[in-house]
Amino acid sequence: MEEKLLEVQEVSKSFGEQQVIDKLSFRVKGGETFGLLGPNGAGKTTMMRMIMNIIRPDSGAILYNGEERRKIKGLHFGYLPEERGLYPRATVLEMLVYFGTLNNMARRKAEVEAIRYLDRLGMVEFTDSRVNQLSKGMQQKVQFVAAFLHDPDVLILDEPFAGLDPINQVVLQEILTEYKKKKRILIISTHQMEQAEKMCDHICLINQARVILDGRLSDLKKKYRENAYLIESDSPMDYLHEMKGIKILEEKNNAYKFAITDRSMTITSFFGLIKGKVKIRKFEIVEPSLHDIFIKMVQKESAGA
Repeated sequence: MEEKLLEVQEVSKSFGEQQVIDKLSFRVKGGETFGLLGPNGAGKTTMMRMIMNIIRPDSGAILYNGEERRKIKGLHFGYLPEERGLYPRATVLEMLVYFGTLNNMARRKAEVEAIRYLDRLGMVEFTDSRVNQLSKGMQQKVQFVAAFLHDPDVLILDEPFAGLDPINQVVLQEILTEYKKKKRILIISTHQMEQAEKMCDHICLINQARVILDGRLSDLKKKYRENAYLIESDSPMDYLHEMKGIKILEEKNNAYKFAITDRSMTITSFFGLIKGKVKIRKFEIVEPSLHDIFIKMVQKESAGA
């Protein structure tokens, strides 16, 4: 048995006649960042709430280190919901200390850790401010600290970067990277594909209540490559349009994204054809972005392919 392992096994959930989750399965290992992705209404929030034991599945099992989730104390888990839940008239510090003590932290320890994280997030001067006096971005940072303060074994973040400026996004990424190094379980759900691509090792894409893509991000990028390449030169390469076995996909400012359509052509033979014609500044294999894969798979699923 691995030291930290969260398993979702054939989990289903309905609300009335609506099937929200349909036999969903995935595994998350300690030390990896797991991206639970999907369009609105795919069932992501319902799945996260079941992991948090806020609601129960109709069937299937959720296990942490082989033990049923419902038997495990909540203090081992931390949750940042998309819909924030802060006490508007409480001060920032007293509210964070309160949440910390609910998760079995000593009051003094909760206070010290709260101030430490508020300082890292540029909010230490707001410890005595009331929550309803803060901007949306500041409230987002406070909510994150509340979820993270007790150093849980499993941390689930729903849209953690919403409302944060680029500088605070970087700070949050640094904190989460430190958390990941402790071999804890980190699950992120976000619509910001660029952030997911930076953070996630493993992706699970769900649509219409079920998994349509599951795997390590590096493997998925290789799988969905279009056999495409990018070449940049000091001068135009218009002759590429006439070259047999080459299909130009995009071009801009002497940069050409192209695909090799002739299976007998290799990169070596391609360079042989353009040798001496132009000075090459850049050449690279083009991998699909997570955004590209996301859109392609959701459209394919929606079309019933």
